[in-house]
Amino acid sequence: MTNETSAAIDLAAQITRRTEQTEASALLWAMSVEERVVAMRNGTLSFAQCMEWARRAPGQIPLIDGEWEFIARDTPEVAEQPATEKEGCA
Repeated sequence: MTNETSAAIDLAAQITRRTEQTEASALLWAMSVEERVVAMRNGTLSFAQCMEWARRAPGQIPLIDGEWEFIARDTPEVAEQPATEKEGCA
């Protein structure tokens, strides 16, 4: 494979990723806050979408022990808590 071919393939991959990111962003902001929370909790939102949400509207994201839920839910401290003790979890 030549350098030109490799560069063309890399460029095509970058364009594809950028298009996918743009579409994912549009889908995220087409949702209401409640829909985003449900999507986050059922695993529909990607980590990148959660981070975009956190950058643009950090006050909308439920917290667990003062940390955004999408980050805190996977920590050992939260995972070991009974469901009734987890703030902001469905």
